Amino acid sequence: MSFDQIIIQSSSPTFCNIKPGNLFFVKNEDFENDKYESWKNTFFKQGLMFFSAQISETSTAILLLNVCWCRKILDDVFVQAYLSEKGYHTGSVFEFVEELLSRMIENEGFPHEVGVILGYPVEDVIEFENHQGHDCKYCGCWKSYSDVDKARDCHCRFTECSRLCKKWYDEGYSINQIITKYQTLKTVA
Repeated sequence: MSFDQIIIQSSSPTFCNIKPGNLFFVKNEDFENDKYESWKNTFFKQGLMFFSAQISETSTAILLLNVCWCRKILDDVFVQAYLSEKGYHTGSVFEFVEELLSRMIENEGFPHEVGVILGYPVEDVIEFENHQGHDCKYCGCWKSYSDVDKARDCHCRFTECSRLCKKWYDEGYSINQIITKYQTLKTVA
């Protein structure tokens, strides 16, 4: 899979506006900085922010965010209390992302709190930590400990979105055309 295909497959639910963020990892040998910068500019025009950080000798973390949506998530009192307990002092999405990527680079263990800006219910993020990833009620895009129906529905929508966007990209559609095509399909359905 090419770098461009990885971007499409891994971040389509965010650029199609059905998920606030996507986090994925690319082998350093497959990371193409020129293409990354091009995608970053493309996404910026869509109101999205693209971040990357080499977190190890072999892997780069890439995070795509709908900043407005993430700001609303981070403004939630329950989310703020949870992040405060985790040592975050965030006044903005950018401060949160900076701290998050710093923790990934420092390899303090995987910062599961990233789940809140990926659109996972904070209750599930907390329960994942409490249960050390075990005993979930449903495992799809995240391990759900609460609303299984919602988690299952999200998993199906995100998976189908990724499949369609990759198909359309492989057929030659531009990112703008893909977004328009997906929004039209979503409106019709």
